[in-house]
This record gives sequence, structure tokens and C-alpha cells, in this order.
Amino acid sequence: MKIYMSMPVGFIRDSFMTKENIDMLESLGEVTWNESEEKLTPEVLADALVDVDVCVCGWGCPQFTEEVLAKANKLKLVAYTAGSVANIVSDAMYERGIRIVCGNEVFARTVAEGTVAHMMFMLRRFTEYEIRNILPSHWKPVDFKTESLFDQTIGIVGYGAISRYMIQMLKPFNAKIKLFSKHTTEEQAAAIGVQKASLEEIFSTCRVISLNTAKNPENHHMINDRLLSLMQDGAVLVNTARGDLIDEMALAEHLKTGRIRASLDVYEREPLRAGHPFWNIPKEVLHLQPHLGGPTMDQRPAAARIVFEDIRRMQNGEPLENEITSSRSKTMTK
Repeated sequence: MKIYMSMPVGFIRDSFMTKENIDMLESLGEVTWNESEEKLTPEVLADALVDVDVCVCGWGCPQFTEEVLAKANKLKLVAYTAGSVANIVSDAMYERGIRIVCGNEVFARTVAEGTVAHMMFMLRRFTEYEIRNILPSHWKPVDFKTESLFDQTIGIVGYGAISRYMIQMLKPFNAKIKLFSKHTTEEQAAAIGVQKASLEEIFSTCRVISLNTAKNPENHHMINDRLLSLMQDGAVLVNTARGDLIDEMALAEHLKTGRIRASLDVYEREPLRAGHPFWNIPKEVLHLQPHLGGPTMDQRPAAARIVFEDIRRMQNGEPLENEITSSRSKTMTK
């Protein structure tokens, strides 16, 4: 079996390809490594796919269009070490019977973990009560306002792999979870231990609200002034999904009042532009992270390993555990 590693030389590839992973990949077949430090152009990738059975790729890989696949006479599997495959798959790829697996399960698990951390960070008010920020005593006030995650009512917007992991992580906290999902029935929601709810119910009744839905034209600015106005005083909004789910100007106006709080990992335009209203909102009201939701650096090798395991399964004629079908790819974020 011939395998082409398309990820360019550099830190990102090294963060996925530990010695253990390199040995594992090379045990699966004859591996040709991309020796360039630059991301591949579609033309270069097309030439590299001649006589290749498996292409291993990652962030920045060109889309597998008809043109890129023109010379891919043997390609059976694309092993994508990252999460969402929406940017690299194409109808042409699926029509040729080329399958794709990805590290989405590892990505989703770590994003869910990070999202729960955002919730706890804001409820415990870590920034507000960091002792160097407390004047004049540099010690806790008698009327501190920290909250626990235990027994909270938590709203989740969107149901996919991240929400699936998050719901499991929240169960030990005895949280009441409300879920907004167009593709989940009330019976399915009950089976996973949550209550199906409308966006209006979630925003008016939940102490913590987490956005976990995909980015698509239908969801652009789905979180608007009307929904933000429904939030309880002191409620927390967490976004580790995509920035343009929120009308950022509307959110900024609500945050300026101090009535609600938010913890954000993603933004409509990244990096967050200079002069954005978010920069002028106090840290205890708005926590800003630079798109670090997941996976954590130590989990990148695990994401690569699960797709390498699927290469082995394909060799053995076994079912692939991390395959993304054409229909599922259309629900993933671009």
C-alpha cells in the first residue's frame, strides 16, 4: 500500500506526528513524505496522488476536487488528522468512491472539555476574584458571588459530537440540560437525558448557554438582540463553535450593561480586530480566548492515531470507525 503524507514540514505536522505515530504510519505501507515547508497547491497535490492508495492530510490541505483527483488512479482513502472535513471533501470525491476518515472524535471530546472549563471559569468568577484585581484588601470580599456548576440549568444549542461528549461530562454535576436541535426529536433527547427546548426557552430559563452548532448560512447571527434580551441577569453565554453564530454588535451592547456575561473562543473575524467593542468590555464580564477550544496540544497525536487505525481497518476489510459520509460532511462547519 502506498501512502502519501501531504502535511508540510513544520511545527503543525510535528505536533501530530510523534515518533510513535511515525512508526505506526510507516508500518502500514510505503510512505512518501511531503518535504516542503509550504502548503501544497492543488496542482502539486494532484501530481503527488498518482499511484497513491491513502492520502494523509491536515489543516490547509486543498479540497479534493475533480481537478485534484484527476490523476488519483488508486486513491481509496483520505485520512484527515483534523476535525471538520467540510473544506476538503467534494461531490467528485464521494462519486469516485473515495472514503474519508478524520480525527473529529478527539477534537470534539477536547472542545467539550474546554467548553465545560469556560462554564466553570465564568461561574466561579476567576478573573473578577483574582487577588491582584481585588482592591484595597487583596483578599475575598464577604459578599463574593461565585456559583457552582452543580444543579444548574444549562442550555446547549446544536447537537453533534461536541454536545454528545459535553452532556456526558455534565451528568456528574446533576445539571438540568435543555437542548435546541432541529434534527433531534423529543424522544431522542429524552433518551440521552436532556429536554428538547426552543431557543427562546433556553435563553430565558438557562443559567449557562453553550453554542455548539455548525456554521452555515442558515445559522448566521442566529443569536441576536432578541434572544440576548431574554437572558437572566447574571447568565453566562459560552461560544466555542463559530463566531458568526452571534451578532457581535448586539452582544457587545448587552455586555456593556454588565447584566449578562460571556466567554468566547471564536469570533466573526479572526484575529479579533483592533477597535472591536469587545476590547473595551471588562474582563470579569467578557472572557476572550484566541480560538484555543480544541484539541489541546497533547491530544493532537491521538487525533492522528485514530485515523491511522482506520487505515489498518481498511487494509483488513473491517468497518471504519471515524468515517465521514457525504451527508454528514454537509452538516459540518466550513
